[in-house]
This record gives sequence, structure tokens and C-alpha cells, in this order.
Amino acid sequence: MGPKEKALQITLQGIRRINLAFCPLDRYQGTGEVREYYNNVTNPTVKKSNPECEVKIDVKNDNSEPLIHIVYEDGDERKYNPRRMSLFNIKTEIHNETRRKLEEKGVPVDYGVAWRY
Repeated sequence: MGPKEKALQITLQGIRRINLAFCPLDRYQGTGEVREYYNNVTNPTVKKSNPECEVKIDVKNDNSEPLIHIVYEDGDERKYNPRRMSLFNIKTEIHNETRRKLEEKGVPVDYGVAWRY
């Protein structure tokens, strides 16, 4: 993470399905980013924000490009290629789009974190 990049809180709220695909034998950029994103969205705290969200990972052996495919609850789909975008930029776009969709519905954002004071 660069000096200007700040950590984003991830929420699965408003997301129906996340499909991830990568080839582990691929020596180019992108494979590690898909694995890292998978670890982020399967974190128990993040998973609590939407336990109904289906996270599927497809490990391929055909040298295909890595892919992060998001399906929102309203049916909107977004595909991101980690070879063309940094993981931080992908997470930022997903975060902004999720917040926008939730604000349109008037739903407060839940990060799955139980705040303790």
C-alpha cells in the first residue's frame, strides 16, 4: 500500500455475489491481488455485514486473466481486471459504488463491526 493509499473498510452489504477467477500458474500481475481480495471478503468480520453474499473462487489452469466480478442485489454487474487496475483502485470503486447504491435506498452502511465504547 502506497503512502497516499488509506485502508478502506469493506462491506458486502448490497452485494449478492462475488466471483473471483485466477490461474495460479500465471506469472503476471493480478493473481496475488485476486487472492488478497478473496482473503478480504471472506474475513469473518466482513462476512457479518452480509452473510447471504455468495463468494465463489474459480481456480483455472488455462493462463486466463484474473477477474473480480461483482453482482449487486439490484442485478447490476461490474467486472474488474487486476492486471489493468491496482487492488486499491478496485476496492475503492467497489466501495464507492456500494455506498452510492445503499444511499439511494436510504440504508445505512454496515461494515460488520460491532463498535465497542
